Amino acid sequence: MAGTPQTTTALVVLLLPLLAFFVLFFAGKRLPRRGDWLAIGISTIAFALSVYLFTQTWNTATFHARTTWFSLPSTVVSDFTAGILLDNLTVLMLVIVTFISTLVQLFSVGYMQGDTGYHRYFAYLGLFTFSMLGIVLVDNLLLLFMFWELVGFSSYLLIGFWYHKPAAVAANKKAFLVNRVGDIGLLLGLFAFYTYFRTFDLEALRSLISAGDWLNSSFIVNYSLHGEPWLLELSPLLLTLAGLGLFMGCVGKSAQFPLQIWLPDAMQGPTPVSSLIHAATMVAAGVYLLARCYAFFTPDALTVIAIVGAITALAGALAALRQYDIKAVLAFSTISQLGYMVMGMGTGAYDASLFHLTTHAFFKAALFLNAGIIIHAMHRGLHHAHLDHMDAQDIRNMGGLRKTMPFTFYSYLLAAAALAGIPLTSGFLSKDAILSVSWAWAQTMSANCNLLYFIVPATGFAVVVLTAYYMTRHMWFMFFGSFRAPFDVQQIRHSLKLETERVMLVPVVLLAVLSLGIFFSLNPLSFSSSWVVEGISLKNLSLNMLAGNLVQAVTMQDDANHLPHILIGIFSALLAAAGIIVALIQYNRKTSEQLLLEQPATTFQRLTYNHFYLDSFFRTGFVKPAHWTATTLYRVDKWVIDFILNYSSKWLVVISKIVGWFDRLVVDGLVLLVGAISKLFGMLGRNLQNGKVQSYYAYSLFGFILIMLYIMLF
Repeated sequence: MAGTPQTTTALVVLLLPLLAFFVLFFAGKRLPRRGDWLAIGISTIAFALSVYLFTQTWNTATFHARTTWFSLPSTVVSDFTAGILLDNLTVLMLVIVTFISTLVQLFSVGYMQGDTGYHRYFAYLGLFTFSMLGIVLVDNLLLLFMFWELVGFSSYLLIGFWYHKPAAVAANKKAFLVNRVGDIGLLLGLFAFYTYFRTFDLEALRSLISAGDWLNSSFIVNYSLHGEPWLLELSPLLLTLAGLGLFMGCVGKSAQFPLQIWLPDAMQGPTPVSSLIHAATMVAAGVYLLARCYAFFTPDALTVIAIVGAITALAGALAALRQYDIKAVLAFSTISQLGYMVMGMGTGAYDASLFHLTTHAFFKAALFLNAGIIIHAMHRGLHHAHLDHMDAQDIRNMGGLRKTMPFTFYSYLLAAAALAGIPLTSGFLSKDAILSVSWAWAQTMSANCNLLYFIVPATGFAVVVLTAYYMTRHMWFMFFGSFRAPFDVQQIRHSLKLETERVMLVPVVLLAVLSLGIFFSLNPLSFSSSWVVEGISLKNLSLNMLAGNLVQAVTMQDDANHLPHILIGIFSALLAAAGIIVALIQYNRKTSEQLLLEQPATTFQRLTYNHFYLDSFFRTGFVKPAHWTATTLYRVDKWVIDFILNYSSKWLVVISKIVGWFDRLVVDGLVLLVGAISKLFGMLGRNLQNGKVQSYYAYSLFGFILIMLYIMLF
């Protein structure tokens, strides 16, 4: 690999977490503090190197190093390459992943202290980080798929970390299997593109698509392979299906409708794991895949992506309305925000979606880690009060925590405001960007007077109201009113002076502060001047896309509408305010007893609480039929096929013995009888030939007498 210092450094960043995994997994028990600070130190070094790569690359240069991985002796197969690609998107993701991973590991020192699998936990975090960094750094689809599957395996280990809990084991199996459904589509999609273009290399694929052109409703491109010219002509349907195959990988990994059912159950893992999965790694991988392969999607594929994203955003927000588990609310919120990102990708808001991915990484990590502090504190109080039967994660058992845990309250409030899209926060900027571009997309697509396209941005606006409502409800249950658990609220504090361990408090305060919009744009009320948006804009890629005309039209429409940008920002802020006011009015008049005993009352509330019974639907429509089919086939195999084989073999033994008896007694007996008779006649003949004349005369006389008797009688 003809590398540069930058690509070599990137390789070091990739391998450092893997080194941490091997050291901690095999020798963690023998290390001081069971290796936690070693893991944090390695992660900090990886973060520092990522910041260095960011300064070397951002809006400055692109570094790409590749080498031939292996070759096949064929004239129709190109060499398989492996390489590292460093551009603006790569270094942005590097910084996010290593930064969040470092803070999560620092937080885990306090949260996981005393756990029997302490060193194993940090080892798994290293493997997980290595897997995600691999997805970010590699330059071709084949290697990306390998790291993609390794991320799935790592999440399986972390979600089921407490394997003594049946719920955790069920959750990690569910996450693993549901993701495999999406990965089948991803595998088909990447092999389809390889079949068309004979390469997995992302840069080569983008170059080939840029060189192609639409002619008579077909995509035509000329390229050479091993010095021979090739002419490729593809229909839009084939390209759309191949692109949707890639999108299926995003549907599974980024929990899009209808495969989002695994993400709420993934909360069975430790809360820092939930933060890592939801903030910057696993679920972000699907959106990152869409960004890397954005040039490969046709306009029809992007329309499907936009619709699926809008449905997911709405379904996640509705499901979060009536949840009582502190982590379940945040899990469904993640589903909804991922829907926003995917909707943005489908509507041409490439940079806005990645901007929201960036801001969401910080405020969602802050929310989950804060939730971890609260859960940790509730467990402490329940332990002191000897109340093992009470659920420490049920927000109905909380209340009034803003006075007992002020740092947690204010950091949670800041991150929740960013999630709700309140002005001056980072969430307001990125969400406003997606809504603005999606509105421009609807205007472009409805040029033929088909107003149905406006359903997509309208859904986005509806989700703004719902998000503000459920986060206000969420905050009210935990931090306002009176404490509802049957023990002294002061018992949840770490000490009289500290509400929780400093090692847990520092990461959440830092992440909460980074949820402010000023860190992403000098004008915290306008996304257009954000350094993130400017750095990852499609204009910087200078390449053609299969949907190039559509994206260009949407971009022009969006750039031309400065006034709608302002109006959309104001409208979204008013919608968020409306959601907050409705929640405050509804819950301010409820007593502590009503909050403690609240249950989903109406049909719609039960529907959203149970996530539209999607689990029941999949269990009834797919899981149970699969189990029934497997059980039936097992029984057929055991009671029919095995019965036939076993008893037929026994009858074959009986028949073979009968045949053996017949062979010995009849066939062999007849042969022996013929031989004995022949021997008898031979002996008689030999006795007749004794050399005596008297005997010959007597035999002749005896024969003459017999002849005479025969003549007389007959």
